[in-house]
Amino acid sequence: MSLTERLAALAALAPLTQRRLRVLLSPQQLLCVVRHGQRLVEGSAQQIAVAGAGGHWQASIDALRALLQQPAIAAARLPLEISLSGRWSQLVLAPWSDALLSEPSAGRFLQTQLAALYGDNARGWSVVGDDAPYGHTRLVCGVDSTLLQALKDVAAECGHACRVIEPLLATALRTMETQRQHGWRRARKDGKDADAPSGALALVEPGRITMAALRDNRIVAIQSQPASEAWRLELTQAWQRWTLRAPELAGIATVAVTDLSAPPPALAPAPHAALHLVPEALPSRFVLNPNPFGERATVTGPVAQQPMAAAAPDVAA
Repeated sequence: MSLTERLAALAALAPLTQRRLRVLLSPQQLLCVVRHGQRLVEGSAQQIAVAGAGGHWQASIDALRALLQQPAIAAARLPLEISLSGRWSQLVLAPWSDALLSEPSAGRFLQTQLAALYGDNARGWSVVGDDAPYGHTRLVCGVDSTLLQALKDVAAECGHACRVIEPLLATALRTMETQRQHGWRRARKDGKDADAPSGALALVEPGRITMAALRDNRIVAIQSQPASEAWRLELTQAWQRWTLRAPELAGIATVAVTDLSAPPPALAPAPHAALHLVPEALPSRFVLNPNPFGERATVTGPVAQQPMAAAAPDVAA
């Protein structure tokens, strides 16, 4: 079971028809939408600007609390599915090691892999990995333990069950897979051939592109790099540079793109407000994916940084 499937399996604890509140936590904005089964409820999407301090997650936690205290959301008390920006959910592919065969050596090994890439701060992170077959690399996700605890505390304080906390990349991959299944069913109904599944995903956030190559629903390679507001012009070159370093990826014909790059109008410079991505703006290799948080959102003004609260103790996810 891949990391994406493992995280998604948590969502199966309740009936698929039950409504959930899907939330994205990121340094610049909070996005949310109500999900009913695999369908996003029309008119439920919101976009809240976050005026954070240096990219710390506390302002976004404050924005989440304000969101959950809105009368309509507080009354519904929907279970939460929380996606974390790539800024706060660090991913790495760990090589196979016999240390992975048992605990606690597996946890120590995965923590060491994150620390090698992200420094000693990673040793205080909560870590989860997929259960790739023997001898294969494993996708590992590390998240600040105090952030995880803060999310659980806010959810409990506001009376919401927290069903899923996952990296944004996992949310984008599940949305892509749902879209593929819908396309397959439509093609079967119409007696046509379904489109070939995408072999990679490019997730675009403000200032960042994360690319993941896929095989058998698993991430087999991952690459992240800075990006500007003109990322549409940079995407092809970013892909080409990656395939030069990893020639085995050059045969991938289709790359799905999830665009979450546009900041709320309250935080965007005036020229940026006129920029929006349309499918025709992408080169032929790249195909625009549906937005996991809805295409049209009600925009709310910035939530200012509140005084820092005392840090919660480190806990496991």
